[in-house]
Amino acid sequence: MAESALKTGAQTYSSAIETAENYTRWILGNFEPYLGRRILEVGLGHGGYRRFLPPGAQYIGLDIDPVSVAAAQDRNPADRYVIADVTDAEALAPLRTTTIDSVLCINVLEHIDQDGKAAENLLALLRPGGHLLILVPAFSSLYSDLDRMAGHVRRYILRDATRLAGADGQIVLCRYFNAVGGLGWFVNKAFRHSSLDSGAVNAQIQVFDRFVVPLARAVDLLARPFFGQSMICVIRKP
Repeated sequence: MAESALKTGAQTYSSAIETAENYTRWILGNFEPYLGRRILEVGLGHGGYRRFLPPGAQYIGLDIDPVSVAAAQDRNPADRYVIADVTDAEALAPLRTTTIDSVLCINVLEHIDQDGKAAENLLALLRPGGHLLILVPAFSSLYSDLDRMAGHVRRYILRDATRLAGADGQIVLCRYFNAVGGLGWFVNKAFRHSSLDSGAVNAQIQVFDRFVVPLARAVDLLARPFFGQSMICVIRKP
C-alpha cells in the first residue's frame, strides 16, 4: 500500500486546501479545548493552520522539509521554527527546554513508517498535562491514488490510538471525522488521478469547503463513532 520514499512539503497536499477556511476551522474546532497557549505545530505543509490558532499563542513550527520551514518563516517571521525528523529524539533536543502545552499534528503521522516512535517523541516534548492533537486519514479500504500520490504509508482505525498513545499516554478523545468526505474519498477510488494538485481534485476541495461543510458537520454528529474520512485523537501526557 505504501510508497517507499518519504514525500514532504508541496508533494503531500492539494493547493486548494490552503484556502479551505471552513474545513480548517472545523478541524481546529475539535482541538480547541486542548490547545493551550504554547503550541508546537508538526508538519507545516501549506501553512494554513497557523492563522487560525488562538491570538497571542506562543507558536513553534516543526518540519523535516527546509522549503516548508523557509516559506513559513517568511509568512510569520516572529515565530520560531525547527527543521527536524520527528522520529529522531536527538534532533528534537532544541525543544526540550521549551514548555509546550499542545502539539498539533494534522495529517502527518500517516507519512511516517515509524509513526509510533514519532508519537512517543512528541509526547515527550509536552509538559505534564499537555496534549498531543492528532488527525490522520481513516480506513485502509479508502486508500486510493490520492493517498499514494500524497505519500501515505497507512490509514487508521480507532484501535490504532492505543498504539500511538504508547505505555504512558492517556487517550482523552478518539473518534472518526468527516463521514461525507469519506464517502467522497471512496467515490474517488473509481477514478484515476494523475496529480494530487490537478484542477479536478482542487475543484472538489473548493466545492466541499464552500457548500458541503455545514451538511458534513451535521452528519458527523451521527457518524463519528463508526465512520469518517479521518480519525481525530487527543492524547494527554500524565
